[in-house]
Amino acid sequence: MDLNIKETYSRPYIFIPKTILWIIKQRDLEKDNDNLIGINTSIILNLTSLVESFNKELMISWIKNHTSKFEPESELEKNELPNWEDMPMGEYLLERLTDELILEIESSEWNKQLRLFTKITNDDINRIIEKETLIGMNQLFKYRNILTHGNKLSLIEWTYDRKTSERLEPNKFEGIFTFLKQQNLVTGKLKDVKSDIFELTFSNEVVDYFIEIINKYLDEIKKSFEMSKEINKTLFELKI
Repeated sequence: MDLNIKETYSRPYIFIPKTILWIIKQRDLEKDNDNLIGINTSIILNLTSLVESFNKELMISWIKNHTSKFEPESELEKNELPNWEDMPMGEYLLERLTDELILEIESSEWNKQLRLFTKITNDDINRIIEKETLIGMNQLFKYRNILTHGNKLSLIEWTYDRKTSERLEPNKFEGIFTFLKQQNLVTGKLKDVKSDIFELTFSNEVVDYFIEIINKYLDEIKKSFEMSKEINKTLFELKI
């Protein structure tokens, strides 16, 4: 019985940059603040999807490129499955562990991908990604997690002994606000900007900042993984 296997696929990272650029063009024509918040929210979700898809393809390409150097010569016809019983135990074990690692990568999200980078390259994540870039990327995924998990974004005010205090919920949202202030993307104290809190934290400037951070990240991570056009040209040239 003849068995032919053909795989045809296209990673999301291939078409997402065009989608993001199209959304930005529409966004720049929009004047309504509520609509702008919704548009920039969708851009944040697309950006994180792009990064996670890119990371998966990067690691899988890197693994396949390096493990192929150790594959023994084979007389198997194209698309013919090997007889695992005839394989040496060491070769079988390498094949199985590689497959398991690829499956782990396929199901990974941002935080796990950072751990996998270290696992695969045997290098500390701070040597792979610059500190400033990594901090910005982590904040971007905090945004994503708040949005995708359906958290309610709230400004809480309470008065005690005739003193009024404010805080943002969830706590990650408060942390994002503080981070944006450090980047000079938000100015003023919370009590002074609370009427515009969502316009400020989901502004065009905030999203454009994260696009800049992502482009830095892409350059740094490709360099660390020693990517080349011969491995995956589309992946190597990716930029927003």
